Amino acid sequence: MSNTLQDNGSRPKPEPIGKIELRLMNSRAREWLLKYWDFPLFQHMAGRHGISLDGRRILDAGCGSGYSLTLINERFRPGELTAFDIVPSQVEIAKSRDVPATVFVADITALELPCDTFDAVFVSGVLHHCPGWRAGLAEVARVLKEGGLLFIEEPGTVHLKFERVLTGHSSSLEAGFSVPALQREMERNGLSVLDSHRLYFGLFRSFLCVKGATLQARQYHKARHLFRAPKSGALASGQESSA
Repeated sequence: MSNTLQDNGSRPKPEPIGKIELRLMNSRAREWLLKYWDFPLFQHMAGRHGISLDGRRILDAGCGSGYSLTLINERFRPGELTAFDIVPSQVEIAKSRDVPATVFVADITALELPCDTFDAVFVSGVLHHCPGWRAGLAEVARVLKEGGLLFIEEPGTVHLKFERVLTGHSSSLEAGFSVPALQREMERNGLSVLDSHRLYFGLFRSFLCVKGATLQARQYHKARHLFRAPKSGALASGQESSA
């Protein structure tokens, strides 16, 4: 990773994301995968449970250059879209996109956002870049509403070892990141898995989680109650659609 000198003249501080990682994240190949693989799978998992996010408050955690904002806006039609990234140059690119969203610089491990704010949060391959990934997941859980949904995809150990070969380091492996460890932290933070699928031939794993449920029946009930798309006429009467 490249280094920058801190204002107080002390030892250089590592940049949050290295140049190689940024190139990979901003490649056309990554955009293609997001458009035709990652987000269709997110949408499929939501559809399997009759979940709609139309008009809801959504957070894109670690939005990068903002291509994911376009996909969230097109596929999930939020009422309010908020996003952040730790790299200022990425945030400026995201802001320039023609997407109605509030975008700012922030660290996922220390979000200056109120608790219980968002109906859904998307995390697309972000936590494994973060040495403090456990704190990042805890912050995501904190800003989710009770019964809110987390859409998250992260790589397994095989991919992380390959990434270490490419970049020469792996802060995530050093910090104990793995899919099983991620699942344990989800449970510890009150995030129960509603659905899960292999991604990229098993190199990644994609999850749909709900906050504040411990049993499968409660998971489905909470998600359906908050987000299930009503039948025609149900909006006017304020009635929930049938299962």
